Amino acid sequence: MRELTLHIGAHKTGTSTVQSWMYNNQRFLKKNSVTPFFIENGKSAVQVNQTYYFDHSKIKNGSVFIKEQLAINLKKCTGKRVVMSSECFSWIHDKEQLEQFKASLGAHFSSIKILIYIRRQDRQALSHYQQRAKSWEAEGHYFKGDNKAFPSLDKNANSYLNYYDHFAMWGDVFGDENITFKVFDRLELKNNCVVSDFLDFLKVPFSQDDINVNDANVSLGILHVKVAHILRSMGVKRNDAIFQKIINELGDSYVMRPARSTAIDFYSNFRASNVALNQRFKISSENESIFSESFDFYNEKASDEWNEDLANHAIKTIIKVMLDK
Repeated sequence: MRELTLHIGAHKTGTSTVQSWMYNNQRFLKKNSVTPFFIENGKSAVQVNQTYYFDHSKIKNGSVFIKEQLAINLKKCTGKRVVMSSECFSWIHDKEQLEQFKASLGAHFSSIKILIYIRRQDRQALSHYQQRAKSWEAEGHYFKGDNKAFPSLDKNANSYLNYYDHFAMWGDVFGDENITFKVFDRLELKNNCVVSDFLDFLKVPFSQDDINVNDANVSLGILHVKVAHILRSMGVKRNDAIFQKIINELGDSYVMRPARSTAIDFYSNFRASNVALNQRFKISSENESIFSESFDFYNEKASDEWNEDLANHAIKTIIKVMLDK
């Protein structure tokens, strides 16, 4: 009788940090009767989020599909407690897909547990839209916007950020009792660390010496984000040499954020969804809407627009790179 735990995201909740730590500490986990699911796909670089098990070809239309090979390889994975982490599961918005995925796992696992970290929607969108500037192609196809801090609230963005509609279907398929939601806030994480929190959820004993974590996927400055969005809109891809050269030459800059009032208005679109999710899954006993509703993180004025100095620096950098080329 085997257990399967799926850590499904959401995006921008320390998933890359958890995945990299698990990959680098597989021996430690196996000593504690946990088998992390990593199967090489023949490439020299391992994709620790295992995106190759997901078909992103329709992501522009809000659809990502789980490939059949994932269930086949999960069933082959040895060990009584198997753990897989991939935020690519968070692109799934189709309940029928999850039902098919569960059925394809058959009787190979006696229980399937789902772990989901969530952030308040304004913070989630701020970070995830910025990811569009530096990621591979998924976010670039999925989100649209006007090169400000937040994406446009179109069908795709709404489908991701409405947490009740997005994640409650996992309870419909796998059973509410098998779904665990955790708030991604360092103050609420075990030892203020997502890896510690993850191991605590798995009931794996650890000491601080076992946790050697460098945060992955950290925030970019306004110059990187804005220029990368422009390059993407022109069809230049992240792995193109010219893209990398321009971004590397831009240098450091401050992180872009919307005005506090803009963030409050953005979040207000999703508060009712959070209340409904909390009522069903009993995530927080302190906050009706799951999250703290302090917006002190933001200043009164926005810092997500060009000023003369930034624009001139960006133009000069691009011209310099093109001339060097």
